[in-house]
Amino acid sequence: MNTYQHRSYIEVLRSHGIRPLNHRVAVYEYLAKHPVHPTADQIYTDLRKNMASISRTTVYNVLHLLTEKNVITPITIDPKELRFDANTQEHVHFLCEKCHRVFDLESMESQPTVSVPDGFTIGSVSLYVKGTCPACAE
Repeated sequence: MNTYQHRSYIEVLRSHGIRPLNHRVAVYEYLAKHPVHPTADQIYTDLRKNMASISRTTVYNVLHLLTEKNVITPITIDPKELRFDANTQEHVHFLCEKCHRVFDLESMESQPTVSVPDGFTIGSVSLYVKGTCPACAE
């Protein structure tokens, strides 16, 4: 493991007021290194291979904490399962309706703007697109 990268994950957690316990760092590092928008169960299954002490409950609790502290973003593009993204910048997500993989698309800056009535303030924007990815289209 790259020690510098590992330290940077710890610093990200600290900068959000989170004590960098081993399980917390492991979950965040997994999300940062695997931008495939995994589910909590996918994260648990993969981390369990090298971290026998981690439990499914711990993974869910860490994901809840990281979401609460705005370190990660929950993705609700698929009504069957909640996914997670370490990229907290506003961007578009694309769900392939055949293979169910989720892809990042362009940033929101290149997307149409939304007009809201006077008095409304936009805090964030989530845009989900569904269709078929190139691999499934073949």
